[in-house]
Amino acid sequence: MKRKILKLLAGVVIVASCGLEEIGGDVDPGDDVWFGPGSIVSGNGSGSGAGVGKRVWYAVGVDYPEGYDWKADEQKGSVKCSLVVFANGVPMMKVPVGEEYEVSADPDMHRMVGNSLYTDYSTNEETIIKKNGEPLFRYAGREMIIEMTVDGDDVYTLGLHRDGRGFAFRKNGEVLLERPSGYAFSRIQQSDAGYCFAFCETIGDGNDAQERYFHYMGGSITQVAVREDIRKVWDIIFHDDHVCYVASMVGIPTPVLVVGDEMNSLGLPAGSDMVDCRFVSGDGLSIEGVISQKGKALFSGLWNETKLVHMFSPGYTVASVCMSQEDVCSVLNAPDMLSDGIIYRSGESLEMPQGFMSMGGRSLVVVDGMLYVGLTSVAGGDAAIWVDNEMKPLKINGFISHMSAY
Repeated sequence: MKRKILKLLAGVVIVASCGLEEIGGDVDPGDDVWFGPGSIVSGNGSGSGAGVGKRVWYAVGVDYPEGYDWKADEQKGSVKCSLVVFANGVPMMKVPVGEEYEVSADPDMHRMVGNSLYTDYSTNEETIIKKNGEPLFRYAGREMIIEMTVDGDDVYTLGLHRDGRGFAFRKNGEVLLERPSGYAFSRIQQSDAGYCFAFCETIGDGNDAQERYFHYMGGSITQVAVREDIRKVWDIIFHDDHVCYVASMVGIPTPVLVVGDEMNSLGLPAGSDMVDCRFVSGDGLSIEGVISQKGKALFSGLWNETKLVHMFSPGYTVASVCMSQEDVCSVLNAPDMLSDGIIYRSGESLEMPQGFMSMGGRSLVVVDGMLYVGLTSVAGGDAAIWVDNEMKPLKINGFISHMSAY
């Protein structure tokens, strides 16, 4: 779910170029991929105090030369920058960014999967997938990767065609399923039958056009049995052997949650309408959504199945959300970019440190019961990791684009 507030700053950095100022020690990484001391953390959980068997948290930062105003981007993307991966706060790797490296600074075009950095890049003719800066495969066509999962040496991608028409599900670049129209919902799940995801196709043209929803599971495709009075399906997942979806209905103001053959209305404040919603990634059926009320700003809300468990102050927009066991954690940016944002932790709302905001769509992660939030300075200072009300600066001139754990 894209949020307008994120695009205000994220759009500035999509065209960023390449290179990195030196990070740590006397090593001069030049324009090559560089592996630092943090790489020992990702091997077996040891190093930097991680302890054997403990999970490691990773932060990816986009780093610009010292003194460069990356928010204004006066050099229009020609200045050198790099992706820097931190493992438990220790520099682990840097990968130069730019057209010549086929690596982008766009937060939607890189992610940590396990303990490796995967990037996607589109030229005018093809899409290139890399791992830790090294090419894995490329294929014809321009795709925006919305989800990726890795199984051993195999990389599965779900990509939308950049012309806005259709999508493809691939294994190592080879097509497993492709549609020339419609779109896929951005989640690949694992089932006993194999990988699965949902997608939508438009049947007919003009006023007669209708959306049809389908579920792909291990190579088999089945149509989702959506009632005729369903107006719009916002999200679809596979949960406890059931296809589940959240949707709006014709003539009914409240959205519904459908689990198999059971349908229930989501709780909404009186006089409200749902603008957009999606399932929160995790084992439960938590939902994140945006509510509108007449004469007021938009509200963000969190549901546990159909129960509205929290509604945030007007205008505060969810930047990222994750689950910790059965609890939901979230980070929200302020509506005017000047007020303090909100860090929501399992029912508790905390003020974001002054002068910081969240960038990208994956800016928080829970490790061993602790919430880690990647925050970016809007005043030109160092980016930092928020951990239990403490700030741990990361020495980069730029922003944190991704948080994960493994």
